[in-house]
Amino acid sequence: MHTQAITIPIFTRFCRGLLLLGILLLVGCARSDALWGVVDKVCMTNYQQTGSPAPCQQIYMPEGKAHGFSVIQNPRYPYHYILVPTAKLTGIESPALAVDGRTDYFGYAWLMRHLLAYQYGEPIPDDRLGMAINSAYGRSQNQLHIHLTCLREDVRRQMLAERPYIQDRWQPLPDKLLRHTWYARRVMQPTVMGIDPINSVAHYFQLSPEQLAEWGIAVIPTIFDGDKGFILLTTKRGWDSNNRASVESLLDKECAILPPHMPLTK
Repeated sequence: MHTQAITIPIFTRFCRGLLLLGILLLVGCARSDALWGVVDKVCMTNYQQTGSPAPCQQIYMPEGKAHGFSVIQNPRYPYHYILVPTAKLTGIESPALAVDGRTDYFGYAWLMRHLLAYQYGEPIPDDRLGMAINSAYGRSQNQLHIHLTCLREDVRRQMLAERPYIQDRWQPLPDKLLRHTWYARRVMQPTVMGIDPINSVAHYFQLSPEQLAEWGIAVIPTIFDGDKGFILLTTKRGWDSNNRASVESLLDKECAILPPHMPLTK
């Protein structure tokens, strides 16, 4: 039986409390399996028993739990959404991400931007947003999760300046970004579906799943000569001093890049 996506526009106070607990655990207030516990033990149990995915925003399992995912909204930063698989996957280094028939988690994560726009109250230009997955050494949770929120303004400005030098093939950025060394490549297509950034990095740098644990990846939308596309960025732990490949540092959960706006009341 196919499971449909269920979005909860209004949380009860109880569900909001559970979600806040989950996010506090996510940012490092408890053990590294806390995020998985929230998704699998709380959201999934509630979904199976009541049809509601709370405290998660959404659960989508059209082909079963092994290929599904959940969506969490950060109550501290309402413009920050996190995609978490409903299957147990440790992170970027999970071997399951390299097998045929894998779920396109980055592709689905990009679709979450419509939830962000709803929260903001009007459409948000794609080039103000970004997605990131951290290395095993730059994360607090050992369950794969992809961040979607706004770009830092200084990161966006540098990407605009360096965009003419970014080509289809992976190559180093001309300048360091946030004091770290990065490789970048461009992908010319209007959607993230099918890009598969993790396997792009693994293939180019000839990395095993275990070696991927040291890498972090970001996906940044932009325009190349009038056409929609994306910049893929990657960095490796240890390339620079204090570089843990915690790639979400490129993002701004408070979305200062957006003009002040009264969000819709939930």
